[in-house]
Amino acid sequence: MYFEKCQDLNELKAAYKKLALEHHPDMGGDVRVMQEINAEYDRMFLLLKAKQNTMANDDETGRVRHTTETPEEFRSVVEALLKLDGIEVELCGAWLWISGDTYTNREALKACGCLWSRSKSRWYWRHTEDDCKWSRGKTSMSEIRHKYGSEWLERSDERQKLPA
Repeated sequence: MYFEKCQDLNELKAAYKKLALEHHPDMGGDVRVMQEINAEYDRMFLLLKAKQNTMANDDETGRVRHTTETPEEFRSVVEALLKLDGIEVELCGAWLWISGDTYTNREALKACGCLWSRSKSRWYWRHTEDDCKWSRGKTSMSEIRHKYGSEWLERSDERQKLPA
């Protein structure tokens, strides 16, 4: 119903984020609708996670990786970020990049598991895989946006904006 067009976990996360901004009770939405969204998100997440892990088994190039992420992990971070005022959240691939008034919210961001990227001058959150190493590359935010796509979403009473 809410996520039928999602083909992978990144699309699912982007769709969930949009729906949460619109229907979350903290944003003036209905509790029952948000519970339906969460239940469908959990089901779709498990299906798409299984699909990704199957593709990873068949991928000889190593580009598709197994994931151990749970639906609750991403959902809890998004719900916590929705409660913070003055921040902007951008979804690039599977990473959340947080900017805006982050200094005031730094303790809450740390509590969510977000980390500070000095080179990007913003906070980020990603699911940490046991077998995956991340390097501190010199990739710019515009290169990241170009490679993985990007969605900036603001609270439901504001218009969606797209990055430059």
